[in-house]
Amino acid sequence: MKSNNSKLRAVSLSKILGTLVLLIFSYVFYPIQSINAALANDDTKGRVVLPRSMPAGAVLENDAKGPVNTIYFGGLSALGNQWQVTECYGWSGTWTRRPNTNTFDAFWRHTNGTSASDVIDLKSWNTTTNEVVLYRRNLNGYYKAFYNAGSRSLVNGTASWYPAGQGWSAIIR
Repeated sequence: MKSNNSKLRAVSLSKILGTLVLLIFSYVFYPIQSINAALANDDTKGRVVLPRSMPAGAVLENDAKGPVNTIYFGGLSALGNQWQVTECYGWSGTWTRRPNTNTFDAFWRHTNGTSASDVIDLKSWNTTTNEVVLYRRNLNGYYKAFYNAGSRSLVNGTASWYPAGQGWSAIIR
């Protein structure tokens, strides 16, 4: 009996390990491969799947075009290469997208002459609601705003570290 139980455990363990490897591959390697292929081909039919880490409370739903955390690569051009940003308390800045990425190098200047810089990652763009979510690395926090295609701007922005009622906006260039 012991040998049958050992064989059963070995088979079950190998099936579990195989399933885990498949899950890891499909959730880690495949999205990276998809991003690299889309970037290499610069193909408007390809889509870039953004990293799966999302802000607390974010809900991923499907719409007619696919998961809301999916951006069609050709659509990224709508978000431009440079943003002129106005934030609360006298801060204004320029966020410049690194070529063929979802990463921005951001520089700000305060009205008192103080300056700051950081790196910001575009985490998601819900093309149904036009909500854009960005992650600011040094502050470990999230920006949210709504893309306005008519004015090529981001409006009604909030940030996880802002006091209630404070906001930001950007003009896309």
